[in-house]
Amino acid sequence: MKTLTVLFMFVCSASEVLLAQAYQDSWSFGIGFTYPRFLSTEVAPMNHNIGGFISLQRNFTANIALRFSGNYEYIEGNIPPGSYSYGNVVPESTAIMHSSIGSVNMDFFYYMVPCRDVDPYFGLGLGESYYRPIWSVSYPKIHSEFAFQLNAVAGTEWKVSDNWDINTELQIQSNKKPIDGIYVTQQHGFLGNGVEAYINYSVGLVYYFDKGDKCKSCDLYSGIQVESTKEKYPTLEQVDSLITAHIPKEVVKEVVVEKPVEKPVEKIVEKPVEKPVRHKMPATKKWVLTGVNFKSNSPELLQESYQVLKHAAQILKDYPDVRVEIQGYTDDVGSNKANMKLSQQRANKVKDYLVKEGVGKSRLTAAGYGSQFPVADNATELGKAENRRIEFKVIK
Repeated sequence: MKTLTVLFMFVCSASEVLLAQAYQDSWSFGIGFTYPRFLSTEVAPMNHNIGGFISLQRNFTANIALRFSGNYEYIEGNIPPGSYSYGNVVPESTAIMHSSIGSVNMDFFYYMVPCRDVDPYFGLGLGESYYRPIWSVSYPKIHSEFAFQLNAVAGTEWKVSDNWDINTELQIQSNKKPIDGIYVTQQHGFLGNGVEAYINYSVGLVYYFDKGDKCKSCDLYSGIQVESTKEKYPTLEQVDSLITAHIPKEVVKEVVVEKPVEKPVEKIVEKPVEKPVRHKMPATKKWVLTGVNFKSNSPELLQESYQVLKHAAQILKDYPDVRVEIQGYTDDVGSNKANMKLSQQRANKVKDYLVKEGVGKSRLTAAGYGSQFPVADNATELGKAENRRIEFKVIK
């Protein structure tokens, strides 16, 4: 039992450094199985135990939550000879006790690292239970009762998707009344105070059906190229100026042509033929797309990025033989695994948009390099902003 408890608490306290999005003002529904055992009673615990729960939870902030739950547990134990039960004494032979416990509970939780994919929590609460002990030897005075109980909880939520979590939890539920049908003396019980208790190990699924608002404390990336540390986000006009400055164009000049004629000499001016403007392919093998920005910790493009990508698509269509690798980069905030995943998603997003604009899919490859190959110092906010970028590497 001690080994199982230590292992469970180790799992509940484990936490990877993975980026996740937390929500506030959210609602969730949970359902799962429990494995209950007597913790401080005069009966010896047995292993043929099972239970289940349903829950409704309200997350007020990313850290604070209130949960209402209904539980059912079926627990068995060996009753030692000589035990007292409502004035009766158990005979010399050992008896077996079966107890069915139903309870409704209200628990408050504190989530320790809500911006991680593995989020440990702990909590306290109270409830009302109805228990019905049944012995293998019959005594007429054994009966069912309602009892007030206190709950202590420790657990972990493991994020599976944006709406689904897996929940693992350990609960200790204490009760002043004899839930096993045996009167407990002051020298027995939970912490030696005559209070009986049982412990629950539970595993379940949690579904967030109303996610509420995103928690801003989890935003580790600004997702925006900045001009200075004083102004966090550039205006649309500044982005437009950047685009104009970084995309060169050829200028076609008008030419006046004179032709001699036989009749009275007069000059005929021929209007020049207007040629379509052709974008120049950057001479460098590396082409940084200034102004391509994403939502914080997300592959979703921001509105100002589309104009930049439209220009890039037109250039690629002007040079149909050129193939490029779309490279995504991040700063060094967060784990390498999370940064690699995010940079790959962003590169894929740019590729999908260029294909939608008419660039051949076979000409494009997407690769995420995470925080590798920084172009600026990650020790400053401006340097981090420069390192969060999309580059084109010309393959041919």
